Amino acid sequence: MIESEAAVPAATTEERWSWPPLFGLLEVPFGAAVGFLQTAVPYWLSKDGMPLADIGLLSGTAFSPHAWKLLWVPLIDLGPWRRVWYGVSTLLTAVLLLACALLPEPAQHLGLYTLLLTALQAAATTAHAALNGLMAITTRLEDKGRAGGWQMAGNVGATALLGALAIWLASTFSREVTGVVLATLVLVSGAGIFWISERQDEKSAAPASLLRATWERVKGIVQDLFRTAFSRDGVIMLVLCLMPVSCGALTNLFSAMSGEYKASESTVQLVNGLGMGISGALGSLLGGWLSDRINRKLNYALMGVATGLCALAMAAAPMTETTYIWGILAYSFANGAGFAAFAGMVLEMVRSGAAVTTKYTLFVAASNFAISYATALDGQASSFRGLGARASVGFDGLITFAGIAGMGLLFLLFLRKKPQPAAAT
Repeated sequence: MIESEAAVPAATTEERWSWPPLFGLLEVPFGAAVGFLQTAVPYWLSKDGMPLADIGLLSGTAFSPHAWKLLWVPLIDLGPWRRVWYGVSTLLTAVLLLACALLPEPAQHLGLYTLLLTALQAAATTAHAALNGLMAITTRLEDKGRAGGWQMAGNVGATALLGALAIWLASTFSREVTGVVLATLVLVSGAGIFWISERQDEKSAAPASLLRATWERVKGIVQDLFRTAFSRDGVIMLVLCLMPVSCGALTNLFSAMSGEYKASESTVQLVNGLGMGISGALGSLLGGWLSDRINRKLNYALMGVATGLCALAMAAAPMTETTYIWGILAYSFANGAGFAAFAGMVLEMVRSGAAVTTKYTLFVAASNFAISYATALDGQASSFRGLGARASVGFDGLITFAGIAGMGLLFLLFLRKKPQPAAAT
């Protein structure tokens, strides 16, 4: 999705290109892992009596690998082994999902539970990064946008639907059954990787010692990454990604708030599953459509405004099931639009080079770090004057507008006048 502007090597005879809808299927393992932690885990822990503040801290910690995956993602760019990275990481995702579901009384074993959930997210996000790289190099130039759209649909849809499915399976059967079903879905959908043909990079195919080839590849990755990250625009983009402009952090806590809004279990399953999946997908389509028609950074800020307004409106409304329903749907729609706007904004920065996967991951990791700390802060805000979920929702709106204000200040200081390019010599 994000790599849609990456350069594609010249086609050779009998070139095999990937079918764009396949990336929607291959994104299901990532959605299963994220949906499990985003929807099912907070709901179960709240039912077990854990305070919202502690749930927010656990969620923020377990989601942190999405931020610091940059430490190992460059390894994926070292050679034509992205399919292997995806396959192994997907297998680990299935195993860890099963382990998390089989752990008895997780509220009584928070240390181990947090460790397992964190490892689960690390495995899933590694597979996700490998898939991004595969999408960049195995789809035709004219199919880049369509491939990204299918991947986003798989991401948003699987996250919402499988998170709700986990709650339904646990309430109807058991959490153990939930783990078996989700692990099976991960393995079945991940098997689609066998229909991806990863082309070999010409440089890595050239006869050379393994050590020299690896060194040249590492050098190219580092040079390309630093050239982008330490440029003026790269630093500004990193700062933007670290701001809580359109994090959508409340999506990690909504299921845990159901009790305070007096929402029934069926409502939680329907709204956090099918409802969020549809509203988030529609919002993504709108955000992507706008990204092609207005300034992408402005679009990102506007979607942040929409997200913040939804949070503040929900915080001001009565604590009823009706508020829970429309609040989540509106927030999810705005958050989907913000996600698409973010993708469009990053596309302006990511270009061809040796570090395609790594550069994309750099900006996404910064954004995911913002999501992690915003989730933890939203959870901690619930203890403010005993306001509970209302305080968390209101704080999310306030911190979003604080991020937008920071973005506006950054624009006034650095983006209003771009430096003139140096004259050619």
